[in-house]
Amino acid sequence: MTSLSTIARRLSVVVCSVLLMVGTFFLSAAPASAASHDIAMGGAKGLVFEPASLTIASGDTVNFAVGQLPPHNVVFESVPGGDKDLAAKLSHKGLEGNGASFSIDFAGAPAGDYSFFCMPHRGAGMVGKITVQ
Repeated sequence: MTSLSTIARRLSVVVCSVLLMVGTFFLSAAPASAASHDIAMGGAKGLVFEPASLTIASGDTVNFAVGQLPPHNVVFESVPGGDKDLAAKLSHKGLEGNGASFSIDFAGAPAGDYSFFCMPHRGAGMVGKITVQ
């Protein structure tokens, strides 16, 4: 009987140790961090955003870089709820030349579609959409 109780005690110590390690792993796992995404303004396909459509999470950052055929900018026209202040806050209306880049932070951005365009090249079809999930 003694050897059976010793085995049971050792087994319970092993099980408790494993549960403690697994629990520590899940409790110490870092929260998901914000991601960074890139969009080229003007590229091999001409006056377009590449990619023209992008899906991100709220809190992510989108980096816009001038590719070809400058000047370019990003003006948000349609945002969730029609919030004109949010559209203005996200927009980068300054015209950028070769080699320039800027980032737009979507921290706290509500879920939905964000339509944008390049002011000088909108007529040429330089438009895009970011979907925040």
